Amino acid sequence: MTQAFSHIEASSSAAKVRVADAFKNEAGAFDLPSILVGVVVVGVLTAGVLASIFGVIPFAQNKGAQQDLGAITTAQGVYKAQIEEGRGYAGTIGDLQAQNLVGQDVHGVFVSGDEDSWAAIAKSASGQWYQVTSKNTTPVELTVATPIEGAEHVTAVVLNLAL
Repeated sequence: MTQAFSHIEASSSAAKVRVADAFKNEAGAFDLPSILVGVVVVGVLTAGVLASIFGVIPFAQNKGAQQDLGAITTAQGVYKAQIEEGRGYAGTIGDLQAQNLVGQDVHGVFVSGDEDSWAAIAKSASGQWYQVTSKNTTPVELTVATPIEGAEHVTAVVLNLAL
């Protein structure tokens, strides 16, 4: 055991001597091109990490707005099933929140509905607008050229104000 310990001690002291010699000897010193290459490599890695982070954030914000619209779709179905007179849809997000079908923390979602149809639009934190309707419950990204379906009066007004 003492022989193994002395071997470890000897190799660690030899490593210390080699490192110390490297800093004393010009051949082992860091030169300007080595430092610049290190800085460039660190910069490239940092740029890759930042690009992936800033690419993921808007994606997540857009998915959040789409999930809010999914909650509205479900809430409108439940609202229509619960209402006995007229079997209509909720006219506003406040109607859905009053029935505890959508949480009070849902912001940036606008709902318009009547007895026959409903529409909802949501703005994500990245600035994108999405729409769902009683005819198409899959969130669709809205642009200026996108035709607005269902409950046009409220949706068009909100969209015009937002864009």
